[in-house]
Amino acid sequence: MHGTLTERITRSLAYMLRHQPEEFDLDLDDGGWGEMEEIVCALNERLGEPIEEEDVVEALEGGDRQRYEIKEDRIRALYGHSFHVEPGDSVEPPELLYVGVGSRDAARAEERGLRPSRRSFVHLALTMEDAMETGRRAAPEYAVLTIDAVEAWEEGIEFYDRISLFLSEEIPAEFIEVGEIHTDGIRRHRGGRDSGRGGRDGGRSRRGGRDDSRGRGRGRGRDEERAPREEREERAPREERAPREERAPREERAPRAEAPKAKPEPKSAPQSKQDGDSAPSGFGAGLS
Repeated sequence: MHGTLTERITRSLAYMLRHQPEEFDLDLDDGGWGEMEEIVCALNERLGEPIEEEDVVEALEGGDRQRYEIKEDRIRALYGHSFHVEPGDSVEPPELLYVGVGSRDAARAEERGLRPSRRSFVHLALTMEDAMETGRRAAPEYAVLTIDAVEAWEEGIEFYDRISLFLSEEIPAEFIEVGEIHTDGIRRHRGGRDSGRGGRDGGRSRRGGRDDSRGRGRGRGRDEERAPREEREERAPREERAPREERAPREERAPRAEAPKAKPEPKSAPQSKQDGDSAPSGFGAGLS
């Protein structure tokens, strides 16, 4: 894991508290809360260096927004969970909330509404600017959805305050207004990686860590040892062979003398197959 200690702590916390707490033997409650002491111990094991509670607090305070909450000796992630957590009490939201999504998702939301996909809840930004930043990361072409949150809340849709944003389980299409399409989003290579599968970046391949420049099979990968064809010495032309001497015609052979016919031997009793004789062989054997 690379980066400063602060970055390493925050990335590890996201993995532990949002996605895979069981991988670190963390016992989170229904609300996603975990014991600070247990989480600090898990960080020590994961990062391979001594981490104190003060290091965790300092790392969280240095972020651009509040993503975690600490109360007494417990800590939790405020949002971003890929597993279900109990959200707590519903509260009245601001009049408008916003979501930045890819253009295709925007068209679906306008028709079917918003539902959680990879996360447990729909994440709603407090400002248009935050939603646009999310949209830029989501797709090259994106749109910002404006949510009439108060009207939706009055109709029974529940919202949950997470300080930096709001959460909701589902928002019907009637409370969504789709904005214009923006085209300044981040363009990614297929598979979400710069090199991707079969990339030609000169790095190592995905199989066995071998260099992609090496070929497969016998004889490949030896181009450095062989001289280019242009530099090879030209082979001397093969000497032309002398034409073959014409063969003399074969002499006609005298006809063979007829061999005397052998006298017929007296017939013996037929032998059974048990005597070791095999069935006749050859094409058509056994045909009547």
